[in-house]
Amino acid sequence: MEYSVEELRKRNRNLRAGLDQAAQDLASINLGERIISLPEYKRADRIAVYFAVNGEISLDFVIDQALAKAKQIFLPNLNQQSLRFSPFFHGQKMRINRYQLPEPDVGDGEMLAPEALDLVLAPMVVFDAKRNRIGMGGGFYDRSFAFIKDSIQSEPRPVLIGVAHELQKVEQLEPEDWDVQLDMVVTDQAIYR
Repeated sequence: MEYSVEELRKRNRNLRAGLDQAAQDLASINLGERIISLPEYKRADRIAVYFAVNGEISLDFVIDQALAKAKQIFLPNLNQQSLRFSPFFHGQKMRINRYQLPEPDVGDGEMLAPEALDLVLAPMVVFDAKRNRIGMGGGFYDRSFAFIKDSIQSEPRPVLIGVAHELQKVEQLEPEDWDVQLDMVVTDQAIYR
C-alpha cells in the first residue's frame, strides 16, 4: 500500500508516540552509544541537537556526553525562515518559541549560522536506508542546509545525521528537488551510510 507524505507522517508519529517510557529510554541510550562512537562525532566541536517532543527519540544521553567532553551544544532557533543555532548548557535560561518548543534565551549575536556547525543531529519522522528523510513539514532543515547541495566536496561543512527510532524506517522515499541528502542516519538499532 502506498502512503502519501502526510499519511506517512501521521503513521510514524503515531508509531513513535506509542512507545512507552522504558522503550524510549532504552532507544535513547542505544542511539546515543552509536552516535558517540562515530568518528564524525569525535571530531566535532560544535554539535547541533534538538529536544525531543511528541515521541521523537531523545538526545539527552548525547547532550550529557558531549557537554562532559567540553563540546559545544547548539539548539535550533525557529524565529526565521531558516534555522540559526543557539548555544546550550545545563541550567541555561530558556524561552518557548512560537511552536511551543524550548530554545535558549540568547541574543542574535550569540547564534551560529548552519555553516558554522561541525555536526548536525536532525530529527526525522520518516526515513529510508538511502538516507532520504521526511521531517515535520516546515522545511527548516532543507532551507537551512541547502548550501550543502552547491558546496564542493573539499569544502568544510557540517556532517548531517538524521536520527530516529528504527520503527520509523520505510522501504523507499522519493526525494523532492529541495531535499538535502543526509550523510548518514543513526537509529537505536542501526547506522545507514
